[in-house]
Amino acid sequence: MPRHLLVTLTFLVAATSMTAAQNQPLTASRESLFRALAAGKVLNPDRQLVHMSHTCSLRVDKQVLPVIDVQELVKGAVTPRGVNRILILDSTMKVVRAIEYTTERPLFCQENRLYVWGDLAIGNRGPEGNVLTFTNGGRDATVTHVEANDLPAPRSRDRKQPPQ
Repeated sequence: MPRHLLVTLTFLVAATSMTAAQNQPLTASRESLFRALAAGKVLNPDRQLVHMSHTCSLRVDKQVLPVIDVQELVKGAVTPRGVNRILILDSTMKVVRAIEYTTERPLFCQENRLYVWGDLAIGNRGPEGNVLTFTNGGRDATVTHVEANDLPAPRSRDRKQPPQ
């Protein structure tokens, strides 16, 4: 193959990979996600990780930010006690924002909005709501409320793939 054609092909593959990486949701494996959170000291070694999932990906300021749901149990507690967090990650899988919750759960993303099951106050300060709207690279969030019947989630029978 001629050298100039090989260089052009390499450039096109690299450009396509960069564009895809910037516009696509997180495709990391659970193992690599776990390792990144453990290496970043996000997971507490004195707790037991019982749930970790990539809920969806936000699109904030032209960035794709994965939303991770993490639940840990306190080891040795007489009654089960947990620490639950919604983690907003950047493209390098570093935590941009962590939001603690009790019984609420992250449901799905739509652009820069994260919809949550139940009403949640960020940092235990009002207002409470079930829609978190992120700005400033995911670092800032405002909370609003939408009625469950008005959630913009597609019905399961109309969905062709998992929500992103």
